Amino acid sequence: MKQFLSEIISNNKINENFFELSFGKPAGPFDPFPGQFLTVRIPESNRPLLRRPFAFSNANDRTCSIIYQVRGDATKALSSMKPGNLIDILGPIGKSFTIPAGKRKAILAAGGIGLGPILFLSSYLNEKGFGSTLIFGCKNEKYVPECDSFKKENPVICTDDGSRGFKGTIRDYIETIKDVIDEFTVLYCCGPHPMLKSCQMFASERKIPCQVSVEQIMACGVGACMGCVVKVKGGTGYARACKDGPVFDSEELVW
Repeated sequence: MKQFLSEIISNNKINENFFELSFGKPAGPFDPFPGQFLTVRIPESNRPLLRRPFAFSNANDRTCSIIYQVRGDATKALSSMKPGNLIDILGPIGKSFTIPAGKRKAILAAGGIGLGPILFLSSYLNEKGFGSTLIFGCKNEKYVPECDSFKKENPVICTDDGSRGFKGTIRDYIETIKDVIDEFTVLYCCGPHPMLKSCQMFASERKIPCQVSVEQIMACGVGACMGCVVKVKGGTGYARACKDGPVFDSEELVW
């Protein structure tokens, strides 16, 4: 994990209220994996007071990217920043996705702002020659990202109202392809809790492994404040999303 100032390379609006921000990597080793995240602070500003967490949506030899949604003052301020501006980065943080032994293909499910880590995973798996299908679900066509990083993964698009792609939820779509899902398949998910729970139920029914990246509000981002705990089976009954996750085996969680 490193803390450093980085120059913004690009900061583009990609749909109704999502932005894709790319920044330069620091000197020396800095190799985030899909599922890990970083925290951001705008230098010389105390608004917001706490750093904000964002999942990596891509990383290459020179740059890294995040996809974020404008929700409050912090992300509104971030969306106004221009190429050349500096941001304070801390990362990579957290547990990444893994490929279980013996698996040869993957179903990747991203709901809404959960797109970032799943997009990174899709790119990573394709580079490794691992067969995968990326499914993105959102309310309507206004929330479908219009950017090359999304399009190049050849995603299946699901909208609640049918205004783009498949009409229905991600779970609805997965049910249409369940006959090609077998013991060699692993399911990866990031999105709202109801979507994750639905995917976990499907995986349990089909007896396939499922890894989920949980969306929790984080304060410190490094495991100190205990503000991002999720309920788990065994142990103390709780785990920190930032330190013990954000990626979990879906069977570990209490749904």
